[in-house]
Amino acid sequence: MKPIRSIRTRLLLWLLVPLTVIAAFDATETYFTARKTSNSLYDKTLLAVVFTVAENVLASDGDLLSENVLEVLTENLGDQLFYHVAGPDNTFVTGYSGYPRPPADVELKRSRPVFYDGVYKDEPVRVVAIRQLVTERDLNGWITVTAWQTVNRRAELSLTLFGQSLMRLAILVGCAGLIVWFALRIGLSPLADLQAAVERRSSSDLSAIRRPVPVEVQSLVAAMNDLFEKLRTAAEGRERFIADAAHQLRNPIAALKAQVQVARKAATPDEMRRRIDGVVQSIDAAGRLVHQLLTSASANAAGTAGMETAVFDLVGLARDTASAHAQRAIKKGQDFSFDIGEERLPVAGNSTLVGEAIANLIDNAIVHIPPGTTISVSVGRHEGLPTVTVEDNGIGIPDAEQDKVLEPFVSLQTESAGSGLGLSIVADIARQHRGRLNTQPGGGGKGARFELSLAPAAG
Repeated sequence: MKPIRSIRTRLLLWLLVPLTVIAAFDATETYFTARKTSNSLYDKTLLAVVFTVAENVLASDGDLLSENVLEVLTENLGDQLFYHVAGPDNTFVTGYSGYPRPPADVELKRSRPVFYDGVYKDEPVRVVAIRQLVTERDLNGWITVTAWQTVNRRAELSLTLFGQSLMRLAILVGCAGLIVWFALRIGLSPLADLQAAVERRSSSDLSAIRRPVPVEVQSLVAAMNDLFEKLRTAAEGRERFIADAAHQLRNPIAALKAQVQVARKAATPDEMRRRIDGVVQSIDAAGRLVHQLLTSASANAAGTAGMETAVFDLVGLARDTASAHAQRAIKKGQDFSFDIGEERLPVAGNSTLVGEAIANLIDNAIVHIPPGTTISVSVGRHEGLPTVTVEDNGIGIPDAEQDKVLEPFVSLQTESAGSGLGLSIVADIARQHRGRLNTQPGGGGKGARFELSLAPAAG
């Protein structure tokens, strides 16, 4: 199974990635704001230059701007400065003869400065132009004053402002990441303590976790404690079952060994045959016990791991199981009957386990009642539930033993007493199928009646 990232890493990513994206958007907005601020500052300065140029040109009666003034302006602005003055009839007055012309969609209005971008000597420049009314000396009318400068310092200022903002954002994101990392490390320390406590446990320690844990993981710890309790109960049941099974297997094996030893000493063929028949009976009893032990283990495993389920017909399953056991009952001198109340009863579950449960009920009746008695198997509905009923008119079950006979390895003290696993297996299978096993006296108070009720299939 592919491992997932740790909670600390996932939380860090969920916090830092959105924060980084927000910072990127903010940095982009800051860059355009820095460009706008830089352009605004330089445009205002450039506008002041235009007015300065106009005043100096008028004061010098159209002569060139003094070198001293030009040097001061260039030094303060940082970029090289150019200017051009045209007379009322658009004739050249002073400045640089070639200047970037305004675009076609830009209209120069009287006494209103106009800014636009242009190219001068293959370099991008920022231009401002204004028309002013002059009524002095030779310049009488509307003159046009144009000033422009390269944009290198503008770009540098924009990048400087953007870099400073980006540095602050990077420091902010980095500090936020460190704070979150330390906060997560401190906040998740109880989980690390819980992990260490669980790792220190041995494989046999299934006791509940008692240490204080944060509210967010209390449900997880509760689920773990519930799992520990189920594992502990299953382990205890398995150990108890193994011990009981070992005890139960010891008796038929000992009996089988004794009969074989006696058979070896048989004086006649008839006595040998009788001893061998006893050995065969002991082997059959041991085989039934082993089969029941395996069925019980399968039923317990299905209940623990979750059994495979499918919809099957309880009537057909009971008919096939009864047919397989009818010959044994008849051979023993017992009357055997089968009756159905409905043609079909759909049940959801494990048909193999349910078949074993029905077989155990029938086998229990065959083994425990004497010849000349009656065994009847019927299938129908009881209190709305699909039910298989096995009834006999044999020796019955005392009232004090009604509940005990459903426990593992509990059997009535009769000559034909078995291992005591059959009814216990049936009860377990019934519970796993959301059903129940009821025991009660047979008809007329004679014998015993077992009702195996199961939950019907949905729909």
